[in-house]
Amino acid sequence: MSGRVALLSFDDVPPIGGQGRYVGFLEREMPEEGFGMEVLSARRGPWGPGPRIPRRTRREPLDFSLWLRHHVAQAAAAVRPDLWHALGGPGGVLLFRHPPGAPLVYTANHTYRTAHGRRLATRPLGTIEARGYRFAEHVIAVSPSTAHSLVADYDLPAEQVSVIPVGIDTDRFHPGPEEAEGSLLFVGRLVPIKGLPTFLDLFRTLGSEFPGLRAEVCGDGPLLGAAEAEAAASGNRLAVRGRVSDEELAAAYRRARLLVVPSRFEGLGLVALEAMASGVPVVASDVPGLTDLGGEGTVLVPPGDAGALAEAVRGLLADPGRRRELGQRGRAHVLREYSWAAVRPRVAEVYRSVLGSSASQAS
Repeated sequence: MSGRVALLSFDDVPPIGGQGRYVGFLEREMPEEGFGMEVLSARRGPWGPGPRIPRRTRREPLDFSLWLRHHVAQAAAAVRPDLWHALGGPGGVLLFRHPPGAPLVYTANHTYRTAHGRRLATRPLGTIEARGYRFAEHVIAVSPSTAHSLVADYDLPAEQVSVIPVGIDTDRFHPGPEEAEGSLLFVGRLVPIKGLPTFLDLFRTLGSEFPGLRAEVCGDGPLLGAAEAEAAASGNRLAVRGRVSDEELAAAYRRARLLVVPSRFEGLGLVALEAMASGVPVVASDVPGLTDLGGEGTVLVPPGDAGALAEAVRGLLADPGRRRELGQRGRAHVLREYSWAAVRPRVAEVYRSVLGSSASQAS
């Protein structure tokens, strides 16, 4: 069974973060399984490129979600999908009703509950998010911790949830010919919760111990100016790349000695997996999503413990043999569990199951 899938996402290609990368890969990979993909995002759709979305809140994905509730019928009439696939989680689409005309698969990249706990400021968003997942015929969780939150926090039936990670392009993200000489690398949205200030503090701390050490920051967000100011003060030892293409990102991984992920939460840890695919060891916070990666190619430290983070990075910088071992183990793990060759048939199986159930009910 095949069909046309309308992919609802705030992020798109070129990506702001991991959800945009997921969009690009689904758009490229799922036709191999017989599914045509139509991307409907804040940047493209039947409403034309770059629609004017009113700024009602301080959260652009929420603004898009509010705007989308009045335009999704227009999209349904234009695209006539057989299946809707929405990308949810903080930074994703919140659905206020079931999209018309076709069954819904929802991907939970993580949940507001795992990202923010039970904080009062985000509690209404978690309530809306939970209701949106309940609209779906099936929910794909990108990690076991996300699946646990869906069932334990949002009361979804366990049989309605499948754990399918985001796939990694292991052809694009691959090791270089030899280990790089230089940089510590940070990749992600430049926001406090992703740990950029922690990374910059780490580089200052270790820069005096390793005089040749350099660092790179790839990403965009509110802290871009702060990162650029730090780069100007570093004597050109810190390079801030901003938003980069897939090719530029792959080259940055191949230049890196280590990827540092000091995030306070992750749904899966896509950048960690890309680094592992590139043969680059990862030092990361021991938080849901990163813990789920299984420890292959990674060193995990308690979240918020700057001393433990510095000690782990310091130890790997001083031990090239251990870096190579971790890099090789990480690459093998990604090839086995996270390549698109492994992931794509599992997504297609969910699509076919939902379409088959919908057809049975219709008859």
